[in-house]
Amino acid sequence: MKPWELYNYQKDIDYKTNTFDYDWRVKVEHEDKAIYVFSQFSTSIIDWIVNFLFFFIPQVRQWYVYFACLGWQTTFNSCKGLMMNEVLMAMNTFPDYKVVCCGHSYGGAGSVLVGIEIFFQSGRKPDLITWGAPKPLVFFFTKLICRLFFGTVWQFAHWSDIVTYMPPLLGYWNIKVIRIGDFSFKKLFNSREYHTCYGDESLYKDIKGYDF
Repeated sequence: MKPWELYNYQKDIDYKTNTFDYDWRVKVEHEDKAIYVFSQFSTSIIDWIVNFLFFFIPQVRQWYVYFACLGWQTTFNSCKGLMMNEVLMAMNTFPDYKVVCCGHSYGGAGSVLVGIEIFFQSGRKPDLITWGAPKPLVFFFTKLICRLFFGTVWQFAHWSDIVTYMPPLLGYWNIKVIRIGDFSFKKLFNSREYHTCYGDESLYKDIKGYDF
């Protein structure tokens, strides 16, 4: 699927949830030969509380050490067993299919953490595509380390989407941000429009090399 098609697709699927209100869904698309692992955008009060828990905590995996935001990491940890059972089953059933972690906003931040977990549990590097994601990683070396865990990375962020600048502090990162659209200080305060505009095909007209 093209990025705008995938964005529209993820808005309307039926997500699964757990008691900590982390919402996810694993979808196998045979036409794309892909296993899509979706994390949902903010839909509840708990989700919004989590968005503000950007204090960082260390993660130690094998010989890697990196830092992630407390809120998103904690909520993902609460359901990673359930989610990974589905992901690994799909990967074993369709071993030649690519694995793509996807999410918008809160779901985009969560997708980074999901992809890292897939790498450590399966040894395979998933692809990553997000839209309007806040920054779940802390310290520049964390960004560099976590890039090693992924294949192709496309993290779309509209220049006027204020969420993509959150947390607004030095040292917070995504893995690879691709800016689209145009910037306007006034538009930054219209998050209803510019945080949810990623289904517009025209925003991607200058993107080259997209092969999902």
